[in-house]
Amino acid sequence: MPPKGKGPKGTLKPSVLDPLCTFCGLPFKSKGITQHQKSCKSHPEAVASDARSRAFEEQVQQEGLLDPFIPVIGPSSAYTPLGYTHTQLQAGNVENSKYYLIAHICLCYPAYDANIAIFNENETINNTDNNNTEPHGEVHTDEGSSSPFEQAPQLNDIKVEYHSRSRRQPQFFSFDEYKSNFQDLDSVDIPVDPEPWKPFRSRLDFELAELILDTHMNKNQTNELISLIHRCILDPKSFTLKNEPDLSKIWENAANRATKFEKTTITVEYNDEDKPFDVWTRPLWSWAEELLLDPHLSREFHWDAEHHYRFNGETYERFIDEPWTADAWWEIQASLPPGAVPFFFMVYADKNRLSSFGTAKGYPAIAVCAHLPTSIRNGEKRGKRVCVGWFPVVRRFLINYNCMQLTHRAMQLQEDSGETGKKKYVNFKRVVWHKAFYEILKSVEQYAETGYHLTTADIERWMFPIVLIASADYEEQCVIALIRGVNSKFPCPVCLIPGDQLANLSSDFPLRFSSDMEKIYKSTIGLNASETEETLKNVGLRDVENVFWKFPRTDIHQAISWDRLHAYHGGLFSDHIWEEVKSVAEELGKGVSKLIDTQVDALPTWSGLNHFTSIIKTGEFADGSKYEDMSKVLIFALHNIFTKEASPRGYQLLKLLRSYVELDMYASLKVHTETTIQKGREELLVFEKALHEYMPFNPAKLWSFPKAHTHKHMFDDIQQKGVTRNYNTKPNEKCHGAFKNSYKFRTNFKNVAPQILKFDHANLVATVIRDDIDYLDLSQAEASAEDSQIQVTRNIIGTAHVSLGSQCAPVAFSDLEDEHSADSAFKDFRKKIGRFFTRYLGRSVRFGPSDQINPFQLLRVNYESKDDWCVATDLLRANPKFHGKPRYDCIIVKIDEEKYIFARLLYIFGLQVLDKEYHMALILPMDLPPDLENRGRDNDLRFNRVKARHRSLSVFISVESIIRGGLLATSVWKSGLVTGKRP
Repeated sequence: MPPKGKGPKGTLKPSVLDPLCTFCGLPFKSKGITQHQKSCKSHPEAVASDARSRAFEEQVQQEGLLDPFIPVIGPSSAYTPLGYTHTQLQAGNVENSKYYLIAHICLCYPAYDANIAIFNENETINNTDNNNTEPHGEVHTDEGSSSPFEQAPQLNDIKVEYHSRSRRQPQFFSFDEYKSNFQDLDSVDIPVDPEPWKPFRSRLDFELAELILDTHMNKNQTNELISLIHRCILDPKSFTLKNEPDLSKIWENAANRATKFEKTTITVEYNDEDKPFDVWTRPLWSWAEELLLDPHLSREFHWDAEHHYRFNGETYERFIDEPWTADAWWEIQASLPPGAVPFFFMVYADKNRLSSFGTAKGYPAIAVCAHLPTSIRNGEKRGKRVCVGWFPVVRRFLINYNCMQLTHRAMQLQEDSGETGKKKYVNFKRVVWHKAFYEILKSVEQYAETGYHLTTADIERWMFPIVLIASADYEEQCVIALIRGVNSKFPCPVCLIPGDQLANLSSDFPLRFSSDMEKIYKSTIGLNASETEETLKNVGLRDVENVFWKFPRTDIHQAISWDRLHAYHGGLFSDHIWEEVKSVAEELGKGVSKLIDTQVDALPTWSGLNHFTSIIKTGEFADGSKYEDMSKVLIFALHNIFTKEASPRGYQLLKLLRSYVELDMYASLKVHTETTIQKGREELLVFEKALHEYMPFNPAKLWSFPKAHTHKHMFDDIQQKGVTRNYNTKPNEKCHGAFKNSYKFRTNFKNVAPQILKFDHANLVATVIRDDIDYLDLSQAEASAEDSQIQVTRNIIGTAHVSLGSQCAPVAFSDLEDEHSADSAFKDFRKKIGRFFTRYLGRSVRFGPSDQINPFQLLRVNYESKDDWCVATDLLRANPKFHGKPRYDCIIVKIDEEKYIFARLLYIFGLQVLDKEYHMALILPMDLPPDLENRGRDNDLRFNRVKARHRSLSVFISVESIIRGGLLATSVWKSGLVTGKRP
């Protein structure tokens, strides 16, 4: 029998009169509390469960749904770590065992750290309920403690230090408090607008207009339109729209709810003639004031620089995520007058094709407020990134491309095609760009010098507008920094590295600073043309004045940030490493390409990971995420083909690819610590070494190009401006899709700029109105819930940690065993599960052949991600025919406090035992010691190799024992795929 009094699920349940644990605050019986407190004190991480999961669990219990089942592993035989103590392991039992390879990137940071008990067949069962844990600490308050801890800090406690100019004391939080944003400002009482759809005459009018705004309707939009029409029939008075002109007039009235675009004409001299260009801008400071005065956003702003630390058991280790947690914010705030704070912008600009053939192009400029969290900046609601400008696209014929048509003026501006690429013409285009960008920045120019006083959230702030981050691909960075580009003496916009040293990642070179570049530029005043050219060429600058020099606290060279999308996925990998892979494959002969495609197709599928059926003959991808996913899986399809014996060049290329994937993993992290930044810098040197060792294999390939160098600045940018998602161009490039749709569906293909921007502005207005309506609905729903005290029932099967889905029809034990009679993993399924529950419950449990179980084919496993410390969910399947193919995912199971194992899901089911539902899984552990045959390759390519048991040695576990999923690739260690049935 299980021991009593160990927790809420024990035979003796604690009551509110029982003593409370000093560390977790839970009630325990007097006989059990001493032992519990020792465990709770020794393993605080085991009781620091995620706040969201805990709240969900409490709700599940309150609603009378399935109680959380104590995590158990037991046989189909009981779990014993094979290869160590199991006496049945003979050669005949392991001859069909399979090997699996795991690269570090596939597993980085497995997470959910619950206190899970794993049981051996011959051990006493320790009946602890891991779900009833609370965050430690009576030493913390809901607002965080502003004084040092009254006792020693606990593992994962958080410390936040604020900039000295803020006059705020350091604060301390438990990990759960920090994740729950307890340190944020108090909630603001935001007044509810009872008619947020104004100036639309009714809510229904707006909702139909909102739908019409997007004419590229899918099935859901079509159904929504039909639903709205039916509502009109039921309540005809609420629908007042008459026709399209009536709707357009209302949109014009609604336009005042957001800062509108303005048209300006700039002139730039070329060949002794002034050339006019139209620029459309949304005044930057007017848009900023809208954000600052929006009561829905006021509590989301972060004003002061912060240093965040997490206690690792020995010391507080600093971590960085948002821009205000990094160094640049801290340093700039220190440089401002006492009492002043910065107001930081992030900017992005890039021209893109509007038409399929690229004959029509648009050149939007995007702005983002750096003071808002990532979830808002990259979201779709108020506070998101917005278009603040539309630049002219200067073409070879100098067409005024805002109008997207050849006008008489454009024909007059036609030049000799021989001008294309000439220095004078290139400089002319740069002048157009910087004059156009000045029109965007003009509204903040004065305040960049003097600051601007504004009362927001009842606090008067003295703000200095500054561009903190410039997000752009390399080509656009050259335009922003006004450097000469890839073929210049110094092609980096951030540092002065010589062009022939771009593959040198271990040496440091002087950084560029705006003040230095401006001095050099101004030193050429009065020099003749050749002297000016020589002076500027020696630092890679163009003979053009940079608009950002007008803003003294903006250093554009330091604002320019490393772009993961174009530097890695659409650059270093797609254009260089991948091309080398195809070259090696071609060297090895015709059959190799087919073999690579076969092995890529055989790799397991995974939610959120692109699956490739073939890659060698595939053309270019427009989507950088395809290259990102390809780089992750490619090494698993190549390691037995690009061997040291078959292709020394290919083998060295795999080592280079391995290091690239590691670097991309570090680049992808949403939270960086001092440790991960240091590890990333070390990996950069590993990459450099692998690259230089690869170079002799293909001397014709030159690696001195900017994207082989720019990741040298990646970890400096993380240290200065936060993690890479703060300045990755990927979120900005999503905006191009809306512009393309507007061009295709909303314009007459003439003079398209004002037409596109009209609908962009309407979308922004619709976002504001929709948010206000949603807030109204939420307020009314909360009021209604308070009045009626209605509780919403969540229909889940399982617990907050693991829930089950894709339920199948009940099946009898006899039918299940017949169906799987050829699979030794299911042999004596009924008897083994009966013996398991007999041991677990301490009483005889037998199932008859006609007794039924409830099969499932999906697990949703929630866990705390070690990347961003938020709750993440893995969708894990055990499905014989998922999209036409069998899919049996791998999982990570916790054995004890120190050990985890990998296993493969074979079957998921629920069954009734003594009037209680238990949710179980049949798994195949991968805990055999792997052979040493490929040890050298595994070390070189940094594989973790695991080996599965024979299928007859499968085991049962509670699904609660699953930590999360794990993506494993079957090892192919001969020329072709390993034979044998997949589960």
